[in-house]
Amino acid sequence: MNITFAGESNIGTVRHHNEDNFLICNPPGQEAAVAMVADGIGGHSRGEVASYICCSEMLAAARKTDCRKWDKDFLLTTLEKINRRIFEFNFRGQRLRPMGCTVVAAIFSPEKILYAHAGDSRFYEFFREEGKTPLRQLTTDHRPENFKELQEEFFRHTSLISNAVGTAENPDFEYGETERKKGAKYLLCSDGLYNHLPIQMLTGIIGSDLTPKQIAGQLVRNAMLAGEKDNITVICAAENN
Repeated sequence: MNITFAGESNIGTVRHHNEDNFLICNPPGQEAAVAMVADGIGGHSRGEVASYICCSEMLAAARKTDCRKWDKDFLLTTLEKINRRIFEFNFRGQRLRPMGCTVVAAIFSPEKILYAHAGDSRFYEFFREEGKTPLRQLTTDHRPENFKELQEEFFRHTSLISNAVGTAENPDFEYGETERKKGAKYLLCSDGLYNHLPIQMLTGIIGSDLTPKQIAGQLVRNAMLAGEKDNITVICAAENN
């Protein structure tokens, strides 16, 4: 694959348990890799179970499917099956506050990266190119239309999302593709990373000469030092020169 992955997750400074999970499936000698971050929805029951199901089901699907078939259809179909399993579990239990999670998943193929997400977990690309901002957010947070008004008036300390895995029968997974670039770095993360971390600091750490493992650790530590109360999860991927 000629790419190095590293991930880290932390409970944060306040929470009693971690509702985030992440997955890195990078089989030796294979032509593709899968990375995923899933963030259990706060305030709902068993968010950590939803995020675990999300990652474990994606891993199971990847293991039983030839990596040459890890395409758009594989990615979206697997996410839909995961959603169906969690949704049916909620329906059978008649849960008033159904468990669910946000998700961002990426398939790294030899030529390009396929990604999909639901909620406010993000996928970033870092690539130095003259005249352009090096750090690009490739996903768009799924928020209510009146998000700013709601947050200012009622939910100053709550992450509001309009899309998630497991809480609706047919969620809208947003899909995208980007070409792999020599020297580029990629970041998948839960909202605990960027809630209090300035974009300048995020850019500086990702753009440093640190290894992916060091970058992931540095990002998590700085988010905690910035006062992040939520769980924090990061996957960093770097193209090998």
